[in-house]
Amino acid sequence: MHRTLFTPSMVEAFRICKRAYQMGQAQYAEGTNTVKGRLKSLTRRFILRGLAEINRGKLASVNQVQKYMGQQWPVDILSTAAQDRDTNTRAFLFAYKTLTRYVGKPYRPHGSEIVGVAQKVRARVPHLRVYVEDTMDLLLWYPAERRLELVDYQLNPLSHYDSRWPSATILVKQYLAERLKMRFPYDRVTLTFVRAGTKEHQPVSLTLDESIFALHWSELVKTLELMKEGSQSAGECNESCRHCQIETEQQMGDEMKVKETYSLTA
Repeated sequence: MHRTLFTPSMVEAFRICKRAYQMGQAQYAEGTNTVKGRLKSLTRRFILRGLAEINRGKLASVNQVQKYMGQQWPVDILSTAAQDRDTNTRAFLFAYKTLTRYVGKPYRPHGSEIVGVAQKVRARVPHLRVYVEDTMDLLLWYPAERRLELVDYQLNPLSHYDSRWPSATILVKQYLAERLKMRFPYDRVTLTFVRAGTKEHQPVSLTLDESIFALHWSELVKTLELMKEGSQSAGECNESCRHCQIETEQQMGDEMKVKETYSLTA
């Protein structure tokens, strides 16, 4: 990915651990992601595509989801990523149960209209010559309230959100929502995190506050500037950083697996 285009997940990763972020970017560019990370990423992308098909109305029953899974599940790619039949089976069952549960009860609040599904939005950050981009999983418009709702699907447990200290994800989504105001002249924007999974979970909704945004956006711009520069100092990290340790251990584990495979086939 070009160094002048950043997504919320990239910003979050950079803020948590700069060294792990750089290692992850290098792996992405070389196509050498860890086995576990690649399997997780592939499964997540498949589920999000399935949720988008449900929201578009193309999948409306369990039978249609079953057919979709049979036709679209990337067996060959995931088999290569996992190299473990049990792990692959668990990934398939998780995706199947997630989609069949959601098709029976999709997120559709009363009074809302679907105005966008899996819509990619990009905006330029003035005076910095960088762009931020994110995919809005679901856009809902409430004409009676003149309210726009941004829906974000999560597969992991939802974190606690402090409205006074918005994350990079929230700030970027609020910034991008300004691009949508031409189409939807909203008075209020809400961001809803919906956990998609095999069990029912309560969505978490936040009203995006302009004053809080103005207070924290400048700090995010500074982070984007550091990411754009890509300086060597940006890769420095505390020796005891657990994120660096996990990244290093995963790399070593994958290298050992590759060596074992070569030794067995030699």
